[in-house]
Order: sequence, then C-alpha cells, then structure tokens
Amino acid sequence: MSKKADDYYDKKIENGLKKKELEEKYGAQFSEFKELPPEMENQWLNSIDEFEKQYDNAKRTTVWEYMDKPDYKKKDELKPHEISKELERLNELMGKSNIALSTLCEVEDTELYRFITEELFQHEMDDIRIPGMMSCFTYEEFHPNAKWDIEQAIDYFFRMTMGKMENIGGDGYDLLYIDTENHKDSNGNTIDKQKVVNCINNFLDSFDTFEVVTYKEKTFKIDQEKTDANVIFTIHYRGLYENSSETYDFKGDGCFKLKPSKYDGWEMYHIDLPGLTIT
Repeated sequence: MSKKADDYYDKKIENGLKKKELEEKYGAQFSEFKELPPEMENQWLNSIDEFEKQYDNAKRTTVWEYMDKPDYKKKDELKPHEISKELERLNELMGKSNIALSTLCEVEDTELYRFITEELFQHEMDDIRIPGMMSCFTYEEFHPNAKWDIEQAIDYFFRMTMGKMENIGGDGYDLLYIDTENHKDSNGNTIDKQKVVNCINNFLDSFDTFEVVTYKEKTFKIDQEKTDANVIFTIHYRGLYENSSETYDFKGDGCFKLKPSKYDGWEMYHIDLPGLTIT
C-alpha cells in the first residue's frame, strides 16, 4: 500500500475517533459523507470541536463590538449621495470581521444603512471566532416582508405540493405551507385535519403530474395588522398521465387565504382552486 493510501486511511480512522469524541462530549450526531475528502472532513470536525469549546465560555457582545467598534456616521449626518459609498465601506468592514448581511428582497441603500447602524450594530451575538466561520444575518429576520413570505408560500404550493413532493417522515405529499390544523371552508368553518390531508392527497393522486399553464393574481390584500391575507387569482392548469397524451384542464378563479405561521412565514388556511374543493 502506498504512503498516500496509508495517509488516507489514517485520516479516516482519525475522523471516526473524532466523531465518537464529539458524540460523547456534545451529543453530536453525524451522517455519512460519502463524497467528502477525509482531509476536508477533518477540518470540519475540528471546527465543530472548536466552536463547542468556545460556545461553552462565550460572552455576549454586540455586532459593533465584535467588529472592534469601527467609526461610522449616523444616517442623518450623511448627504443622500454619500449613503451608498458609506454602505459599501461598512459591508467591507463586516466582511473582514466575518459578518455577512443579506436581503431576500430589494431594500434601498438608505434603509440598509439605517438598519446596520441603528439596529444590527446593537444586536447581541456570541463572541466566537473561528477562522472561516461567518456570522450571517438577513434583513428580513428583523423586518419580515409579508408579501414576499406569502408569495413564497404560494410558489411552494405549486412547485412542491402540486409537484407531488413526498411528505418526509409521513404519508402523502408535502403540505408544508398548508395549515391542516385550522383549515377553513368557504363559510369559515374549521375542517377536520384528516379530511384536509385526505382531500388534497386524493386529488393529487388523480394524476401523475400537474402543469400550471397560466397563473395571474387579480387581487393581493394583507390586512393592516399583517395577520391575514387574501389572494384572488385566475389560473389554468392541467393534470397529466404518464405515457399518455390525455390531459384534463382546469380553468377559473381561485383564492388562497393565509395567516402568519408559528414556524415563520405564512401558511394557507383556505384553498379554493378549480378542481380542488376541500370539505
């Protein structure tokens, strides 16, 4: 056996022992990494070990203190044309401190600068420093965008639920953004959870696949308190069978009613779709 092969298996054994140590010390659980090179896996395991060691004794600090208290000006101290350049400078400073800020939606530079200097810099975090480890923040974690969350729930419904994605850990299909516990009919009456699940699964089982031909929103309303939303749309979709040219078209208006989910995002508590009636 070559020295290269010896090193490979030595590292595999070392990684196995390291995993056992992490499991015993921290209760870690690992799945197999079939494609991960042993050297890379070893670095990853060492990073986990170092993180756990620091986490046990980590102090709380603010993002600004974590960045060694960089100088900055308040938004009102800057002229409008200076905002973008200062925002770029702060982003570079955050990057050097392994801090990243992202947005899911478009946010104006002025608002991002205000957010960083007035909110993010004061936000508390663990003072843990590991080479290569990033502390990542998202603007919408602090300021949720209800419209974006609702659009994501609807998109997920068409792509995953109607795409017949299997329900992980259960029977039937993925109903992640559907509130099956408190689903309502058109009169506002609560429908039994199992009836909701069975109705959706039975409909999806009627065809092998579905194809959305057109989807167009007619009205998109969110109440002032952002506790309820109503989306009315017109849709044309079809059910298809494998190895057959036969299709069945569904056309007409539909409605989704949604509310904030306790698991973040929004979920549908009423679905009115041509061809799918939940009763």
